[in-house]
Amino acid sequence: MEHRIPGLARNMADVGAGLLTLPLDDLPDIAAVQMLHRGPTGVAVRLQLSMHDVADQVDALIAWGEALPEPSAAGFEHQDYIRLEVSGLVGGVRVTVWGHLRGPDLNDTACFLSLPLDGETHRLSLARLRALARHRAERVDA
Repeated sequence: MEHRIPGLARNMADVGAGLLTLPLDDLPDIAAVQMLHRGPTGVAVRLQLSMHDVADQVDALIAWGEALPEPSAAGFEHQDYIRLEVSGLVGGVRVTVWGHLRGPDLNDTACFLSLPLDGETHRLSLARLRALARHRAERVDA
């Protein structure tokens, strides 16, 4: 059996060094960090947002998406929440920042994003997340 700990430790060091190049003091807080082993492809890192308000989470995801190298976004609609995420390559490792949107505005958000309720994660653009943030702000101002 191959001893994988040295390789995983190198991946962790690479992603840690990469994260330190980001403007971390200016980015929204993270509640939890999860390191996932991905077999021969190495590791992936997931960062869970610490805020719960829908508008705050969308704004936080946009901020992280603008800071991550080679960013992409995705969404998954479940019956009682929407999972939104942004990801990028940091030190050669896929880093994903995510949050679950819940609450009374869930239906409006689901309609705006038009994610299928099919159990699959679907790509979104950062522009779509920005449009969602504007939509949410207009609803609050109305």
